[in-house]
Amino acid sequence: MDSTLKISRFAACLQVFSLTLRRQFFSRQTIVVGVLLLLALVITIIWAIPWPWSPEPRTGEQLAGQILSLLYMGFLLPIVSLGYASSAISSERTGQTLVYLLSTSIPRPLIYLSQFAAVLLLTLGITLGCLTSLCVTVGMDSIAVLREFTPVVALATVCYVALFMLFSAWIRRATFLALAYALMIETLSANIPGVVKRITVSFYANSWLYDYSTFGLEPNIPAYDPVAGGTAMWVLIAASLGFLALGMWVFSRKEYE
Repeated sequence: MDSTLKISRFAACLQVFSLTLRRQFFSRQTIVVGVLLLLALVITIIWAIPWPWSPEPRTGEQLAGQILSLLYMGFLLPIVSLGYASSAISSERTGQTLVYLLSTSIPRPLIYLSQFAAVLLLTLGITLGCLTSLCVTVGMDSIAVLREFTPVVALATVCYVALFMLFSAWIRRATFLALAYALMIETLSANIPGVVKRITVSFYANSWLYDYSTFGLEPNIPAYDPVAGGTAMWVLIAASLGFLALGMWVFSRKEYE
């Protein structure tokens, strides 16, 4: 009896996973994300083309410092993550499908985990695919850059998705809160001296890169004071687990209309 119940719950979770994945992929967010990524790719291609005033081909080190650290890590990564994660549950509330999901026999934590897994899979595919596309613009010299950025981007994406899905479980208009966080805290506070930047995901992702990168990446502002790469990695892991657990707790106890 217990094994039958587990199998039925697993099948139900797979259905929630599949439904969430389809709804998120075939949504307006994908159009917006696609336009942003295409624009970033065009900018990178133009940047990589040898011009009369800069005839030398671009190097992987230049790509890492001028494109990936600033444009990709500082803007695209949090925006792409919030585009999907912040609407994961709030869109279900708007579409009146959340009430149906909550009326099923699936425990709420499993519903949340299924949705989280779907959003994370989609977001990881896009963020890592975009990273690869940007690196391709400078050819074989970018292989080492791709190798060093991939684990940082992957873990930062997990942390962003966990945080923005927590917002989505907490309030109906989560996208506005996520945008405010991404643009005002992640983008602005992360680039000024002081301790405020230590509450941002980008600070720890950049600290990891500054410590372990072989391309000589350094902070663009004085008194940035990054933490050690190992410390940054464990902070991102702990934050991801904490945001996920808190999101499950909020989703399990909140009354949705």
